[in-house]
Amino acid sequence: MDPQFLSGLQDLLQRLVFASDTQSIQTVTSSLNQQFYTNAACIPALLTIAKDNEQWQVRQLAAVELRKRVPKFWGEIDDGTKQQIREMILKMIVEEKDNLTRHGLARVISSVAKIDIPNQQWGSLIQFLYECCQSPTAAHREIGVYVLDSLFETIADTMAEHMQHLFSLFSRLINDPESLMVQVTTLEALGKVAEFIEPEDRSAISTFQGLVPAMAQVLQKCLANNEEDSASRCFEVFNTLLLLETPLLNRHFGELIEFSINVGGNEDLDDNLRIMALNFLVWTATYKRGRLQKLKIVQPLIEKMLPITTQEDPEDVDDDSPSRVALRVLNVLSTNLPPQQVFPAVISLVLQYMQNADPMFRKGAMLSLAITIEGCVDFIRPKTGDIVALVGAGLSDPDARVRRASCMALGCIADQLDDEIAEYHEKLLPLIFGLLNDSNKEIVKYACSALEAILEGLGDSILNYLPQLMERLIVLLDTGAMEVKPIALAAIGSAAHSSGDSFAPYFNEVVARIKQAMALTGDDDALALRGVATDTAGAIAEAVGKDAFRPHLEETMTFALQGMEIESSNMRDCGFCYFGVMSRVFKEEFSQYLSFIAPHLLQTFRMDESAAFGLDDDSNANGDVDDDEEEDAGFNVSTAIADEKEIAADAAGELFASTTTGFLPYVQDTAKELIELLEHYSDTTRKSALVALFTYIRTFNKMANPEQWKAGVPLRVPVDENTDSMIKLVLPALVKMWEDEDDKLVVTQICTELRSIMQDVGPAVTIDYAEEIAKYILEIFEKKALCQTVDIDDEEEALEDDDDLAEHDSLLIGAAADCVAEFADVFGEGFEPIMDTFLPHIAGYAKASFGVSERAMAVGCLAEITKNMGPAITKYAETLFPIFMAGLQDPEPEVRSNAAYGVGVLIEAATIDASPYFNDVLKAVYPLIQLAGNQNNANDNAAGCVARLILENADAVPLGDVLPSWIAALPIKTDHLEDIPVYDAVCHLLKNKRAEVEPFLAALTPVLKQAMEDPNTLFTEESRQYLASL
Repeated sequence: MDPQFLSGLQDLLQRLVFASDTQSIQTVTSSLNQQFYTNAACIPALLTIAKDNEQWQVRQLAAVELRKRVPKFWGEIDDGTKQQIREMILKMIVEEKDNLTRHGLARVISSVAKIDIPNQQWGSLIQFLYECCQSPTAAHREIGVYVLDSLFETIADTMAEHMQHLFSLFSRLINDPESLMVQVTTLEALGKVAEFIEPEDRSAISTFQGLVPAMAQVLQKCLANNEEDSASRCFEVFNTLLLLETPLLNRHFGELIEFSINVGGNEDLDDNLRIMALNFLVWTATYKRGRLQKLKIVQPLIEKMLPITTQEDPEDVDDDSPSRVALRVLNVLSTNLPPQQVFPAVISLVLQYMQNADPMFRKGAMLSLAITIEGCVDFIRPKTGDIVALVGAGLSDPDARVRRASCMALGCIADQLDDEIAEYHEKLLPLIFGLLNDSNKEIVKYACSALEAILEGLGDSILNYLPQLMERLIVLLDTGAMEVKPIALAAIGSAAHSSGDSFAPYFNEVVARIKQAMALTGDDDALALRGVATDTAGAIAEAVGKDAFRPHLEETMTFALQGMEIESSNMRDCGFCYFGVMSRVFKEEFSQYLSFIAPHLLQTFRMDESAAFGLDDDSNANGDVDDDEEEDAGFNVSTAIADEKEIAADAAGELFASTTTGFLPYVQDTAKELIELLEHYSDTTRKSALVALFTYIRTFNKMANPEQWKAGVPLRVPVDENTDSMIKLVLPALVKMWEDEDDKLVVTQICTELRSIMQDVGPAVTIDYAEEIAKYILEIFEKKALCQTVDIDDEEEALEDDDDLAEHDSLLIGAAADCVAEFADVFGEGFEPIMDTFLPHIAGYAKASFGVSERAMAVGCLAEITKNMGPAITKYAETLFPIFMAGLQDPEPEVRSNAAYGVGVLIEAATIDASPYFNDVLKAVYPLIQLAGNQNNANDNAAGCVARLILENADAVPLGDVLPSWIAALPIKTDHLEDIPVYDAVCHLLKNKRAEVEPFLAALTPVLKQAMEDPNTLFTEESRQYLASL
């Protein structure tokens, strides 16, 4: 070895280790790369430095650099030197005293083994490591198991061949009597072994399960010794085991849950240790919900989480705490489990806590309520009044922490139940207005957020509050704390959205402030306000209309485009939102700006989301970085960029839909990028790309001004060339995406978009892809779709109460059912083969054992299919009629309403005489037609059902008995599609001069007058003319 080469390399490494400025680091790194890391001589030189240098930092850095150079230069070294290096490094790792340097040398061994072992070289390595693991010296055991663990990262397949020997070895090491480090590293190695155990390998599964108690004891020892780093490594292994298909934890799952609950709730432990345990519960609820249900520990888990939510939180909202992670557990439970298994347990404790004298309990109650809303929306909807009363009490609480938590709860509820919450504006808004004057700025901020959420759904009801509301919000915008101003401005935007034209009196003073805020530069607070101002400009433009806003368009566009140049994802997000809304307001007129906007869209779509941690691979600044960390520093994913891509995708769809021909030059390039985004790691980005692509199809079709599509197969009305080309680009990509999609909400969106595009464009969209789409939808009904099976690890996971569905599962199945119904609409009689496949699956959800939303979905879907298939439904009448009749006896009005519609359209469509069943149908429908308040359109659907019976065979209807209640239910109040059969039936009776009608003409006349005057009423042209002639 050249002594000068060795000396120069050692000197540079020494300088690099102790360099204190970026310029020095870059200079030294450049010299190393150009002078020393260009040939194989660096391998023995680095090894020598790692062996002989007196400073551990230099030895450790030399080991790190050696590991990096082995893959490149090992093949250039002669066999004799290789053997010397192998022998030397094994000796070095045993003798090295510094832990980090030992880890670095272990990585070197692993890197060499990756090359040697597959080539049948270095056969003595495994034996050497076995001997180390059985050494009486703890340090040697630590080395042996650490290197074995690292080998799983490079020669995993080879290591897996030694499975039984490793189990035998690790079963001893996991119980090491002397070294916790040996135990922890063994646990990590077992985590690697677990990844190679196949679900059908019962022997290996049993052996591994037998080691789980010892693994848990190691974790317990780490916690007892307050070894935070070691405990974190252990929890990471257990979290990974939850993700595996092989059921390695099942035998001891209950004990692990109980252990994590106890650790998470133990206030004597360090918060970081408690957070790790609670995060294990988050992962459990996400990936092993079936196991939680099977063990019947959901309610006990909730009962243990609520007390943790009463504990103090750090001031920084980004910092984790046991309380915040406990709330996360509740949120994941609510979104992954049936609401009836979660919300009753939560609300019971919330009610208790709200009576507690300790305000922290009341704070925890409000936050727990807020966090569980997301997954229980439909379940809670009928109880909105009770929830509002509870939150109202919290808003009036004497303790500021409770009031703040109550504002957060109200914001969450209003986001999910906007229409229902809007009904309680008279109770809630005075409380919120009071909080806007609170002396605590945090409460003012959260009160503004709650106000914004409420205003979004308020509609015309806002008008009584608008003067007082705008006066207070403008004061907050002008004089409030900096963190309050953006939220106050956002609330002004929501007020504009709800009030529409009535916002005009406030427009000038608000738009002046918006333009001022859109010009802000400086710190994060200023940019946050600028971003919200950009958003709010769009909301106000939409409220007042393009003519009022046109004088301000050029200036606000200039500010928005300047904001796109600021190094801020948030500013770009707000800019894209603004462009989308403005294009919706100004339509083709907005095309003048597309040449400035389109480059930003493409720039965002093409943005690289991986960024290296710290320095490049070749530029370690200091030797005190653990080589484990260096090895794992591959890339970091920027969620801010993912969010930006999501919003840009939304904007692209909006821009094309609004400007049409103006956007044509950019369609091809943006569509290509949107197709790429269908494979993006972010579920929300995938959804936005999907929606945008379907918007492209819809827009091309509208631009072609096509003939109305006609149902049937083969295609009877072709689409234009551009629409066809976009379909051929999007649908194959969609089918490919669907195959691997594991997120329920994304698949729900796919079904929703397919239904919508078929409604707009007809059978041309799906005619060539129906077989693949039907396959994926069938998997959903069978609960075998990938997104439904991510938490099922073996056949034991089947649950006795399998018919209870989480709301996200229910949404998914409902969207799939709607998609099937739309297939019936666009394929007409050609739908029959699909109907044969899907009927038993959809009908299965009508069983009484399912929840109300599933029963309503099934009955409603079958009703829509019946309507859409027309006479072809006759083949299935004997199956469908009992389902609809059973639905009419359901305890829930929503199901009965759908069943009334279903039985009516079945009798109308089927080509068989259903007259013998009319009396049974009328008896079942009678209570529904009398139901107060038209709940779930029950009166409308019942009236429509009776009308269809009259049209089918008036002689079989006891008109004298039926007409009083039928006429009393008219006119149609909400579901105006039922107007058609109702007024056709009225005309039928009047034209045929049915004597039974005479006594009721006085009651019928004002009904007809009201219907004729209502612009929402629908008539066939024949019926309209006839009624107008009376």
